[in-house]
Amino acid sequence: MARMTFDDYGCAMAKYNTWQNNVLYDLCGQIGDEERRRDRGMFFKSINATLNHLVHIDRRILSIMKTGEAPVYDAHTQVADDFDELRHIRRDLDAKIEAFVASDDRDWQDGYREFTGVDGITRNLPRPLFLIQFFNHQTHHRSQITSELHKMGIDYGITDIPLTPDISW
Repeated sequence: MARMTFDDYGCAMAKYNTWQNNVLYDLCGQIGDEERRRDRGMFFKSINATLNHLVHIDRRILSIMKTGEAPVYDAHTQVADDFDELRHIRRDLDAKIEAFVASDDRDWQDGYREFTGVDGITRNLPRPLFLIQFFNHQTHHRSQITSELHKMGIDYGITDIPLTPDISW
């Protein structure tokens, strides 16, 4: 059996990310707009704001990976006010992430990117680290939303990476 490479990791995690985002949006679509917008005391207050944050940050990270540059960060960016529009943007973004990691162009895996974190510290980081951050950040905020769904009696279901559909291990 061949070893799993960093490229394989990227492709597997992008598929996992798409799967989990589809599950998340399907469940969030069931709770209605009022529940999505309710201030639940989450870091970004509501499920809606957290979903918007994820799209905003994914766009930033994809830009870093593609160009080495990061668009301006604003923690409260609202990408879309309408849930169906946000879901469409999320699906389009997930497809772009999958296409990016599956492409033959691996130049993004070279070099470093000067990056100033929310802590104000500027670091010189390897660009591939941002691929890992993509999926870590997604999982972190999805878990916040799934906790809220659980409080509403909604079972999120399976999140195990090895059970991701459509991956040939």
